[in-house]
Amino acid sequence: MFSISTEAKVGLFVLVALIILGYMSFRVGEYGFGLKKGYIIKAAFENVTGLDKDASILVAGVEVGRVESIALKDGMAVVSMRILPDVKLERDVRVSIKSYGILGDKYIEIEPGTRGVSSLGEGEEITRVEKQADIDKILRDLGTIAQDVMAVTASLKKVIGGEEGVENLSAIVRNTRELSDNLNKVVKQNDEKFSVMVDSLKNAAMQMDKTFSALSDITERINEGEGTIGRLVNDREVFDNLDRTVASLQDITDKINKGEGTIGKLVNDEETVENLNASLKSLDRSMEGIDRYISKAEQFRTFLSYRGEYLFDTSDAKSYVDIKIQPKQDKFYILGVVADPRGKRTVTETTTGGTTTRKEKWERDELLFNLMIGKRYKDIVLRGGILESTGGVGIDYFAFDDTLKFTFEAFDFDADRDPHLKIYGEYRLFKHVYLMAGWDDFISDERNSSPFAGIAIRFEDDDLKYLLTSSPIPTK
Repeated sequence: MFSISTEAKVGLFVLVALIILGYMSFRVGEYGFGLKKGYIIKAAFENVTGLDKDASILVAGVEVGRVESIALKDGMAVVSMRILPDVKLERDVRVSIKSYGILGDKYIEIEPGTRGVSSLGEGEEITRVEKQADIDKILRDLGTIAQDVMAVTASLKKVIGGEEGVENLSAIVRNTRELSDNLNKVVKQNDEKFSVMVDSLKNAAMQMDKTFSALSDITERINEGEGTIGRLVNDREVFDNLDRTVASLQDITDKINKGEGTIGKLVNDEETVENLNASLKSLDRSMEGIDRYISKAEQFRTFLSYRGEYLFDTSDAKSYVDIKIQPKQDKFYILGVVADPRGKRTVTETTTGGTTTRKEKWERDELLFNLMIGKRYKDIVLRGGILESTGGVGIDYFAFDDTLKFTFEAFDFDADRDPHLKIYGEYRLFKHVYLMAGWDDFISDERNSSPFAGIAIRFEDDDLKYLLTSSPIPTK
């Protein structure tokens, strides 16, 4: 009888076990533990590098299938995936290729879609596919970046290296600190200005908002047919009237272009135009002569004024009535009378037996008179002639567009007494009314010095014409 040794039995048993194990491994690797019972869905990727057949398919970290096959179609990698029959995937799921770590195996991850959406069926394709990151390209880019960093580092080493580089860095730090301090000071100093600027911007925004509201209101009124523009836009009759008016104007223009009517002849007839030009030239020459005459007449101006002064020390009033004739802008003449409470001073000398007697007399009922000529130089006026019936001079200084005037006068020069000096200021209160104050005869040695205040009224020739023409004429 044929017998098998114990060693042969053990070897045979191991061989059978290996055969069974190999068969089971082949079946599991090929069909994935019964996944043939699931359904196939597809997805097209631009690149599936590293993804192998039978790779896992995960949803929320749970394996739901395996890669059935990978094929190339129209330049795209089409991956067929077998999914467990009890797993339903919505049509808007998102699929991507990922890896277990940087160098780990690749797998496919499916992100769930919207609940309630219909599910993918056998052979259908997932449309939402994420592009896979190319590790080789990333590594190449990292290598390029590393080279650039090394080049920059080398440049910095050349610039910063050594004591000079350290000093440069220290200077940069100091400058940065000083710049920061200066910016802080500027911000603190201009905080109030910034606040004012912000308030101004807010006010401007409010005004713009009001403007836009007003424009909106105007637009609404136009749309509702209010106002001229509204009626023009919405009222057909108004538009028709405007259209007829434009047509009439066009008709008139056509007639003018054809030479019809007076305007048409004027525009198209050269003889008429030449005659009209000759007439206009003749009229222009006549108007030039009239303009020169009017210009000279306008330069000639006349002023009538009254001035009253109250002398505080003597409790008397002094009055002036002047007529100022101004033939030019910078030249004038003054003719006037003065009523002085002291009257007119006359001096008589009598010689008896070789002795001369001097006698001074004041005639209170006598009027004094002024007769002067004046010349203006910008804001200064010089005048001279007869002042209060004696020889004298005066100077006036105008300020604030002739609103304020300062005056100094000197007259009545006599060897036996001090001259009559007078100084005062005058302010225009209204168009014809002036206020004044000053000191009259302020160096008098005969106790005639006195401060005074007064008022003046002045009229120009235009005012006089108005007063004379508007005054009622007495009738019998």
